[in-house]
Amino acid sequence: MQYFHDTSSLSIAFDEDNQWLYVEWKGHHDAVSSKKGGELVLQHLQSCACTKMLNDNSQVTSEWDRGARWVGSHYYATLADQGVRFVAWICPPHWPARKSMETAMLFVTRPMVVLFDDLASGYAWLARQS
Repeated sequence: MQYFHDTSSLSIAFDEDNQWLYVEWKGHHDAVSSKKGGELVLQHLQSCACTKMLNDNSQVTSEWDRGARWVGSHYYATLADQGVRFVAWICPPHWPARKSMETAMLFVTRPMVVLFDDLASGYAWLARQS
């Protein structure tokens, strides 16, 4: 993996073997951190020009409902504009965080985004997309 950004709350890396962006969100996030993190992802996506993203929220511990509309509409549409066609989005076990993800999904029209309960399932699905 080639890491572009790696902090205690967000890691962004390019997985050369799979040719996708791996984004791992950790701990507490709110509308502000979701937007800032999303903007970082968009910035680093330009470095690798990939069509797939593994978006791992399995370690998110907070709700971020106030940012859900921005994530579901603007962020994902911009990912699509930058060439992303498939996103495997891994859900957290923490219910309020998962609820925020499901709210964001109400606004996603593109790219294709599929929710998964575990990393292995999301990884396997994303690997099959072409």
